[in-house]
Amino acid sequence: MKPIFNRAPLTPNALSPLSLGAIRPEGWLLDQLTTQAEAAKARLDALWPRTTDVATLCRLDGLVLLAWTVDDDALKDRARWHVEALIASQREDGWFGPEDNADTWPLVAALRALRHYFTAENDRRALVLMDRFFKYQYLNLAERPLREWSVARGGDNMELALWLYNITGQKHLVELCKKLREQTLDWPNHFHTYSNTIPMSKSLKWPRLREALEEERNEALEGDKRPYFHTQYHLSQGVNIAMGLKTPGVINLFKSGFKEQGGFRFGWERLMKYHGLANGMFSCDAHVNGSNPTQGVDTGAVAELMRSLETLLGLGDFAQDYADILEKLAYNALPAAFTADMTLNQQCQQVNQVKVSEEARRFYNMEDRANLFTDEEAPLGYPSDIQQGWPGFVASQWYMTSDGGLQAVSYAPCTVRATMGNVPVRVKVSGGYPFAQSVTVEVSVKQPCEFPLYLRVPFWARQPMIFLPDGEIMQVRWRTGDVVRLELPTVPRVTRWYHQSGAVELGPLLMAWQPNEDWETLPDGSRQASTVDDWNWALMREEPMKAVYDDAPTAFGRGESPVSVLVKAVPIDWPMDGANCANVPMVPRIDAARAQVIELIPYGATALRIAQFPLGRAEPARR
Repeated sequence: MKPIFNRAPLTPNALSPLSLGAIRPEGWLLDQLTTQAEAAKARLDALWPRTTDVATLCRLDGLVLLAWTVDDDALKDRARWHVEALIASQREDGWFGPEDNADTWPLVAALRALRHYFTAENDRRALVLMDRFFKYQYLNLAERPLREWSVARGGDNMELALWLYNITGQKHLVELCKKLREQTLDWPNHFHTYSNTIPMSKSLKWPRLREALEEERNEALEGDKRPYFHTQYHLSQGVNIAMGLKTPGVINLFKSGFKEQGGFRFGWERLMKYHGLANGMFSCDAHVNGSNPTQGVDTGAVAELMRSLETLLGLGDFAQDYADILEKLAYNALPAAFTADMTLNQQCQQVNQVKVSEEARRFYNMEDRANLFTDEEAPLGYPSDIQQGWPGFVASQWYMTSDGGLQAVSYAPCTVRATMGNVPVRVKVSGGYPFAQSVTVEVSVKQPCEFPLYLRVPFWARQPMIFLPDGEIMQVRWRTGDVVRLELPTVPRVTRWYHQSGAVELGPLLMAWQPNEDWETLPDGSRQASTVDDWNWALMREEPMKAVYDDAPTAFGRGESPVSVLVKAVPIDWPMDGANCANVPMVPRIDAARAQVIELIPYGATALRIAQFPLGRAEPARR
């Protein structure tokens, strides 16, 4: 289908997502997605049973994205069953879904899946369902307002309505968004005046918040009502924040202002300042809880933050750092949340994690079990759609541009199919990125044609080079066989974090020390891990580091590491604190004579690891 760009009076956008299935993974990325698909099919009835319960609706988009990204018939058949069930469930007034559900959020989650299904199959019945539901909202929002989770996540509701407006041009959809804006948490103002600068475990302990929520049990977060503790609960909850970060950008389409235009940037800078971790996320276990690398990160929040960034790119809010943030999540926090075969996931990961177990940790309100690798995907509140992470990323590696071209966001191996003018075009990306420094972009066209090709240069690339066909300076007319080659040299770098700790990064990859992992399968099928190896290393300051590349990149955790970094480190006194490693020692004194060279591998391939290291200060030599 044709790319969808904003109609007046919406703010114009320069980028539009391609149809689902237009981008196919290749190389290591295909292995990653195929592994996920096989794991999902083994649990098809558990993840997406043939029912229309709210939990299934909340996870439906992951099924649709995965099915058409890998072109798997079994997954497509199950997705089509759910689409038919949703269409059959719609009432005359426009409401749809389970008869016993009165909440809007599961329906909005289902509409996210229907939108992707429509772009893949061009089944206009999906548009009819969406149109009738939004008309229902437009006519009944005052009498049937948003409640609780729907109030926190109203940005998704608005974004879907505006997407439909760009297809149909029905003005009541823009008016609906103005009404939804009044009932959605004020994320633009929250991020602009951000006040959650202290870990929630210190500013509002969970037992007190839970008690306060009970005291407010007759004062729901509903419509424009904002009972204090319910509001604080949702504004500090990790998945809600990840979704809320897109909301200012959505509102900016129809109500542009300073807080809306800068909403993501205001929020992101503050979140990373007070709660940021080296894997590219803010802590959320399940609420924001400071920047100690033993605090947890909710996998659902990782997947939803990736979606927010992908949405913002498609809304036209393209900024260099959006793609940088997206890549860091996709190549670090996302793969670390799954076992290598992707059959199990960890609800709450830690950047410094030397034990995986069901034990008490300093998490805010995550259960002890959240640290295990399990097949469970139902945290507090509604289930998170963690299956959307990888296929959503694949679908967002390239965008159509408003001037009839293609824009690269990331360079993982893939094949892009699009129509430029009336000419079918195929763009094949190879080279093993991000585990290699060279990227090859090969163009195939049915006949010579002209279109712009926009190539992103990541912030970390040192003296990048772009080589065009036949040594041309600028290329807009393409022929089959034309090849563009990018050289994106990078060297290991140390970034600074909590307690003056240092993290070693290589391109978009966070590197980590991985001790030997001793795994144990528990009676319920979940898995825990421990180690007897040393993990308590301090990095030596200002020492050279060396990157070592493999010629055959593989999916995360499958086979030998495709890249590693050699660093000098010294063992130090850094004990355990219960199930966690203790706080990162601040600038410990080290004996340089005890230095060893240790090998760091990609964070995303580890379960046990140290990724935020103490930076040691060598003691002066004794005379």
